[in-house]
Amino acid sequence: MEKYIGYIKNVNLFSTLEESDIKMISKITYVKAFDKGYVVFQEGDKGDALYVILNGKVKISLFDENGREYILDVIGKDGFFGELSLIDELPRSANVVTTEAAEFLIVRRHDFIKLLIENPKITINILKTLSGRLRAADERIRGLAFLSVEGRILKYLTDIGEESGTRVRDYIIIENGPSQVELASFCGCSRETVSRTITNLVKKGVISVRKRQYTLRPIYPSF
Repeated sequence: MEKYIGYIKNVNLFSTLEESDIKMISKITYVKAFDKGYVVFQEGDKGDALYVILNGKVKISLFDENGREYILDVIGKDGFFGELSLIDELPRSANVVTTEAAEFLIVRRHDFIKLLIENPKITINILKTLSGRLRAADERIRGLAFLSVEGRILKYLTDIGEESGTRVRDYIIIENGPSQVELASFCGCSRETVSRTITNLVKKGVISVRKRQYTLRPIYPSF
């Protein structure tokens, strides 16, 4: 599996490792394809694998007691998920579903634990990555608690734009951005509230929307 070394190295979980370590990881991986809408695993399932996304996207979500879905994250190419259950042996803590046809590079728990034991640098890197995710989760919780719906939506779009959008001068353009249903799930409000809020933001000149293309405008735009 050495042909996937480049993919493995681009994942931040492994990005600080030496070339020899990356090659070792590549030897314990295998590739599997999934159709759009495939349930990779559900909350409570036994965790036994780490997934690295070669192509496609997945959404990570939870459901409340009323069946309402809350999207925790959307992960695309070069992202990864499933690492927590590899380490603590607890059941999966969320649901993962493909939002488009996807291809994953997979590492099984038995091989992964053996690799961690034999390679302390990998263990240290994982701890750093998990620490970063914990900080991001804290920020999200703080945002949901103290920001208005408008603030939550803008923060979510800004985070997406900074990560995967295109910057043109002072503008950030997000192609194929989240739907209003996805925004509602992520920001903890109804789709109708998202629709009204987006309309108000457009009227204020803060953003412009064309289908699922979002353009985040500077505070003082110049045309």
